[in-house]
Amino acid sequence: MLVARSAVLQFLVCLCVVSVAPADQAVPTVASRSFSLREYTAELDRLSTIARQLPGNARPADSAIADLRGGWKVQAQGQTFNVSTGWMIDQFEKLQRLLDNEVRDRLLQRISALKADAEAFQKAAPDAVASHAILNQILARSEFHQVHGPTWLDRLKFKIAEWIFRLLTRFFGSSSAPVVGRAFVWTLVSIAVLVLAYYIYRTMKQNARLETLMPEVLPVSAKQWPVWMAEAQAAAAKGLWRDAIHLAYWAGISFLEERGWWRPDQARTPREYLRLMPVTSEHRTALSTLTHQLEVTWYGNQKAGPDAFAETLAHLENLGCRQL
Repeated sequence: MLVARSAVLQFLVCLCVVSVAPADQAVPTVASRSFSLREYTAELDRLSTIARQLPGNARPADSAIADLRGGWKVQAQGQTFNVSTGWMIDQFEKLQRLLDNEVRDRLLQRISALKADAEAFQKAAPDAVASHAILNQILARSEFHQVHGPTWLDRLKFKIAEWIFRLLTRFFGSSSAPVVGRAFVWTLVSIAVLVLAYYIYRTMKQNARLETLMPEVLPVSAKQWPVWMAEAQAAAAKGLWRDAIHLAYWAGISFLEERGWWRPDQARTPREYLRLMPVTSEHRTALSTLTHQLEVTWYGNQKAGPDAFAETLAHLENLGCRQL
């Protein structure tokens, strides 16, 4: 019983001792030091000098280690850089305990590298005003006037090509879309070439027929107007109403030219013939109607028929072109 009471008493005493014992004090934190760029390089020079003096002079090393604790902050050109100094503290402590040339050389190299980075950052950026002026002069030359970004037409072409590619991808899959796309493009190119070739062929054929109906070397009156009328009637018999109206018009021009209304000239146009006819002439109205009818049917590709040809013959009779 006494033993139990003694144990309880010892426990209570221990508990009281623990409760009144002071708590461990926290290690105070060291605030980081702030430097300007110039102060930073000066501090690096000071640390280099201290490192070269070790281990002979320990007091500056203790001061350096104390200054290195907490890290550094360097402020330059509106920016703040955090510099870790823990590795320098380790190197200085090693040099305090034992002189090691390798450790000292490594420390000096690291400090020198930090200083070189600071000096490179401190150098002002080269003035680019002169370079920009030269570049603007080059771009102002005539060969660069057409240089520009994508126009609205380029963007439209890109959107159309992208839409076609998506459409081909949907039907043929992404792997086959490029091949099908190239085939589609070459098909469009072939169709365009064929259409252009057909248009050129048709134009040449029409010009050849015009040269046959209207020789370029001889004036209109070289072929007498009854011959023109006979050819017009033959074309009408075949149902070639546009050709018939065209030939009938030149029959009227040949008729007037034979009677001296103007000097023969194979290069004259229908409108020029009309301008040569005096306004007061009794043939002015008939020739104006014939010219208009020729323009809309022959040059304007308007459809013609028997009624249009009969109207042309009526105007020719007003001019005096009456077949016996």
